[in-house]
Parts: sequence; structure tokens; C-alpha cells
Amino acid sequence: MPGVASGLQRDVRLVRRRAWIFIPFLIIGIFIAISFRSVAGNANAVASMQLETVVQDLVLGGDRGLRIFEAQSMTGDAEFKKKVVEATGNQNFDYARFSIALTPISVADGVSRGILTVSIQDANKAEAERLRAAFVTVFRDEYTAQNGLFRQRFISKKQAVADLAESDFESASRALRQRIEAKGLPYDEILRSQGGDATVIGELNRFEGRYSTELAQINAAQVVSSGVTGVQASVILGTTVANDQAAAALATRKEILNSTIAQIRTLRTSLSDISFDKETLGEIDRIRTLASIKNESYIRLNNAKVAITGAQSSIDTSFSFSGGVAGTLYGRIAVAIAFTIVFGLIAIYGWEWLSQVRSQAKE
Repeated sequence: MPGVASGLQRDVRLVRRRAWIFIPFLIIGIFIAISFRSVAGNANAVASMQLETVVQDLVLGGDRGLRIFEAQSMTGDAEFKKKVVEATGNQNFDYARFSIALTPISVADGVSRGILTVSIQDANKAEAERLRAAFVTVFRDEYTAQNGLFRQRFISKKQAVADLAESDFESASRALRQRIEAKGLPYDEILRSQGGDATVIGELNRFEGRYSTELAQINAAQVVSSGVTGVQASVILGTTVANDQAAAALATRKEILNSTIAQIRTLRTSLSDISFDKETLGEIDRIRTLASIKNESYIRLNNAKVAITGAQSSIDTSFSFSGGVAGTLYGRIAVAIAFTIVFGLIAIYGWEWLSQVRSQAKE
């Protein structure tokens, strides 16, 4: 133990005696610490954002656009990139420096979860963290706010589809409308589905049915061998008819009904698809389809507006950091001190050993 203590004392005295040797190694260590940053690798600042969107008031399929994949897609939007660049404070910042990856957790009707990881490297650790914070702040605001880009992109796409469907319908139907109305036919009725109760054709069918029923009653009364009575004519016509006028009244009414039914059938035929040539009918069918697409597009647009109002988005962010230790002030100081101590001690003991060798050689 005393020997160890005396040996330690000798080492301490040796280091003190030759402490000046540390000075050149300290200077070299400082230069090495400054240049070491370029070979030690960049700092990598990482943010893991756990995302969740829940749509409370959901029309089936109405959240297609509020899912985790659309959240990742938002990061590639030109407007989002512009906001992040502005947040960095450098208009010449290269947004492509961010590395973005998505890990879906669960996607179902009304709920979507996943982890979006963003990382950025920089020679300076503080700068890497600052740039990471700029991205995360912009993403949080645009993802969670009701008027944020995440929801507005959803609505704008639905609106664009509806506007396109409206434009296609209007441009396609303009020429056809002129042709149909030139024939004296109602254009809106031609575009309706054929035979529906709410159409003119449906109303004509009802009239024909009622008139055909009345015509059948007259025909039945006329075949009675005893002749038509005033009572029968009164029941059929709904007004008082004398016996001597019954036959003539029913004959007149029958003629009117036959003419009316013929006119109804002619009008109905003019409104039906069979009255048009192949080219015109094809154009009518195309515009009917465009009208259906237009209506469906606006239904989806309104469903989307309901969805974003009832959607709740949350984000839980964790930060991590790797590499680039030499890029920090403490890292550079540690490199300089370590170099100075290690190589300084080697030089001191090397000097002492060489001194002892020369002394022994002189003896």
C-alpha cells in the first residue's frame, strides 16, 4: 500500500513537472474538436406523432378523406410545405430534408389511428431540433383545427368533384335542350327516368286508366238489350240525364273518351324513349347519367361537411435524438479534453521513458 501511494505521488509529481506538454495537445485538440463534427455525423432529430381521428356523426363512407393516410398525404401538399418553410424562418429551406413515414395502427369506419414519424438531420443539434419543432407545430395546427388543412383538403376535393360534375352536366345538356325544346317537348321531363309516378308520363298513365275505366262502363251499358236508361247514364256521367237522352249522351261521351285516350297515348309516346333516334337517345341517356352523378356528388359533399363538423382529431408527440454529439458545445469540449489528456499523458510518459533511457546510456 505504501508503495502504491509513493508510486502515485511520483506520477503526480511527474505530471506537474511536465504539465506544459499538455498545452500543444490542447491546441491541437481544439482544432480536432472543431473539425471532428464533419466526420462524426449529423444530429438526427425525430418526432413520433400518434394520430387519432374519430368521426362522431358519420354517414357510411363519409370519413373517406379523414383517415390516417390522408394525414400523411397532407404533408405533401404544396400549401402545407409552404407553411412549414415559413415556420422555419428560411424561405430557401429545402422541405425535402424532412423524412416522413407512416405506420397505420387501425382504420375502420369512423376511426383512424396511426403513427407518423418525421425526422431531420443537421450538423447542429439545436438547429435540427428547431426545424423538427417547426414541422410538428404546423402539422398539429393543420391536423387538429376545424379550419385546418387536413379537413379543408377533404372538403375542397369533394367540392371540386361536385363543381366538375355540375360543369359537365351543363355543357353536355345545353345543345340537347335546344333540340328537345324545338320539338315543343319539356326538356326536364325528357331527362327524368321513364314511368315514375312523379313524371308527366306517370300522370298520363293515371288519366288513361281513369278514362279507360269510364269507357268500359259506357261500352257495358251500350250492350244491354233493353237499352240505356237515364239512371245508367247519370251514374256513368255523374250528372242527371233523361231517358230519351241517355243513349246520345253516352255515345258523345264515348267519342270524347276515345279521342282523349288517343291524344294521351300520342303525347306519352312523344315523351318516351322510343320516340327518339339512336343518336339523340344516347345523348339523353348520357345526360341522365351526368345528372345522377351531379346529384350524388353534392350528396357526398354535404356528407363530408357533416363529417368534419363531428370529427375530433388528437395528437400525442414524443421526441428523440441520435448522433451528432460532436456537433454540440459540450461534445466539442469533451473531444478536446479527451485528446489533450490521452495524448498529453502518452507524451509525458514517453518523454520520461526516453529520459531514463538516455541516463542509463550515459552511465
